[in-house]
Amino acid sequence: MRQETPRSFFKVVIYLFGFLLLWEWLKPLKVVTDTASLTYFIVFIALALTLSYFRIHYAITAFVKILFILYSLHGLYYMGSFFSPRWFREFSHDLWENLGLTLGREWPSLSFEYRSLLFFVLLWLMTYLIHYWLSVRKTILLFYVMTVTYVCLIDTFTVYEGDKSIIRVVIFGFLLMGLLALERLVQREQLLGSKMSRHRWIVPLTVMLGISSVVAFAAPKADPIWPDPVPYLQSFSEGAGGSGVNKIGYDTDDTKLGGPFVGDPTVIFNAEVTREHYWKIESKDLYTGKGWEQSISDDQQDPLTFDPGKKVPIPSPQSDEERDLESEKVMVERTYSHVAYPYGVETINGNENGYFSFNPIDEKVTSYKEPDETVKLEEYELSYRSPSYSQKKMKAANEEQEIMQVPEFVDRYTQLPDTIPQRVKDLAVEITAEEDNWYDKVRAIEQYFSKEAYVYDQFDVPVPEEEQDYVDQFLFETRRGYCDNFSTSMVVLVRSLGIPARWAKGYTEGEYSRQVDSTYKLYEVSNNNAHSWVEVFFPEVGWVPFEPTVGFSNNVSYQYDIDIPDSDNNEVPIPEQKETPKQPLQPEEDTASSGDGFSLSKLWDDITSFIADNWGKIVMGTILLIIMGIALFLVRRRWMPYVLILYYRRKSSDDVFSEAYLSLMKQLERYGLKMDDGQTLRGYSRYIDQFFGTREMTSLTNNYERVLYGQSPTKEDWAKMRELWENLIKRTTG
Repeated sequence: MRQETPRSFFKVVIYLFGFLLLWEWLKPLKVVTDTASLTYFIVFIALALTLSYFRIHYAITAFVKILFILYSLHGLYYMGSFFSPRWFREFSHDLWENLGLTLGREWPSLSFEYRSLLFFVLLWLMTYLIHYWLSVRKTILLFYVMTVTYVCLIDTFTVYEGDKSIIRVVIFGFLLMGLLALERLVQREQLLGSKMSRHRWIVPLTVMLGISSVVAFAAPKADPIWPDPVPYLQSFSEGAGGSGVNKIGYDTDDTKLGGPFVGDPTVIFNAEVTREHYWKIESKDLYTGKGWEQSISDDQQDPLTFDPGKKVPIPSPQSDEERDLESEKVMVERTYSHVAYPYGVETINGNENGYFSFNPIDEKVTSYKEPDETVKLEEYELSYRSPSYSQKKMKAANEEQEIMQVPEFVDRYTQLPDTIPQRVKDLAVEITAEEDNWYDKVRAIEQYFSKEAYVYDQFDVPVPEEEQDYVDQFLFETRRGYCDNFSTSMVVLVRSLGIPARWAKGYTEGEYSRQVDSTYKLYEVSNNNAHSWVEVFFPEVGWVPFEPTVGFSNNVSYQYDIDIPDSDNNEVPIPEQKETPKQPLQPEEDTASSGDGFSLSKLWDDITSFIADNWGKIVMGTILLIIMGIALFLVRRRWMPYVLILYYRRKSSDDVFSEAYLSLMKQLERYGLKMDDGQTLRGYSRYIDQFFGTREMTSLTNNYERVLYGQSPTKEDWAKMRELWENLIKRTTG
């Protein structure tokens, strides 16, 4: 009895920690559900674990649990005496109706009484599993991991604060795992009495866990390295738009800009292109202080229609006929009626049974089948001449040129709301104070954001207050944002100087996929490539795109035709360098490529591109492989014998029997039948045969000893012993 008392005490402690872990599952229910009281559920858990601890007969246990569940349901939902048959008739009727609703999968119609009954049944199953893990398997790791995951998810996606709960779970879980490890050791090694003093195990475990918990709680915490997944997941739910979290992608409504957005890798279209360029969809001209609208409604100006293959009626003050006409093909994944096109587009094909419409207000091209019916194209081709903008003409632009004498045009593209703060206009003057022409002023504003270390950020981006200007907030307060912040701010700054500008939107060049042939490259354009930029008007040149967003480059081509005064050394002017885009565009061709188009450089670029595009899948796949490897290693006792059987069936050397016998010894050790120190082979073989109830190990050992003490092994020895060896090693898989 003196030995049983401490064992009983530690078993009670083990069940107590199991109860505390399961209790942590119930605590969030009062916060995230309409559950008013958890008392009945907590008492039920304690009752079930107590009955399991004392190993009460299952019939008595079931009767007691059912009686307590009925008593709890009566106390929660019914009036009167528990012994009154009236409430039981009502409960039986409700149970019958809810069973029908369950079979009909009408979940919202289930009564609260029935839901509580189901929850009691769930707790019944959970307590049985806890008892099984604690008393039979003596391991609680799976339930511990499930508890930590549950608390983390509840803390992340609900209002429940799980900070204290996760600390309790860690402490209870590690103490419980330590106690169970001790119990497994005592049981396996049969350590009784003076051979094992439990406090020598428990005290160091408790001290170590307590110190590490205090240190971990008090130590400084690093900031999270991954973005919060909640906005991304919530963006898929209905009504997510009201949360202030946007989902990246093309959208026609730009009246309220600001706030964070979540990425969306959904592919919109694939394009076979000859060079990288932006894909334009539309432009907007009216800045409201909160976002963008059109100053002219669609019904105020008739759209221009054109047939497939005909000239697109996009106005251009100058045409560069010297540049080659290039053609590209667009394969649409998410069909839409508008057309994404490059600058300099001339013709569009793909709507052979209809026509195209060009809106001169926003420069949007739409495909039509009938006068009032749009058509969504799955594929179209277009031709264009990549524009090259004259620096000489842009530097010569000024307010005295002909187009600048048209009030309607100037008012439309230099418009600013009356509420724009004066400090925004003052900043524009300050940035361009040292420049004497439109082009240099625009370039100074374009480069201002990178020089002043503005930050590109998709998540920590606030929404302007009701009386706050969107641009003013970005320029002077947050100084962080994404393309909409940068592009809108540049348009406002340029307009503050009286220079016509507008807001353009569409997609960047996308992600490089592969080389189609010697001419074309395939690019993948997704919602993540949705983008906005700036267009500035220069008389005699037209609308010129500019890219103020930090980390982006729109691949604009300039004519370096500025007059340079003669000098003695006749130095050739160095063309202005453009920003190098951060995203990989076209992989460089290896000059030493073979005749069939293969090159080491291209192969390396394909590999790096594949890794960049699929790094998440690669990481997850690697983790899964590691987990599978660990799982296979942990259960190797079950599958290793079959591998050994196949391996030794193929071997035909003379010493195959000796190798097979030693492999059998290792497998028996993995099974838990380890040979004790000082034990002889014959004594060990008798122990094995006694354990399995056979004579196979003795026969194998006798033959092995003859080999061990001088008799040369032969193939015939293995042929005679192989069946015994296979029968015995298969027994270790159970």
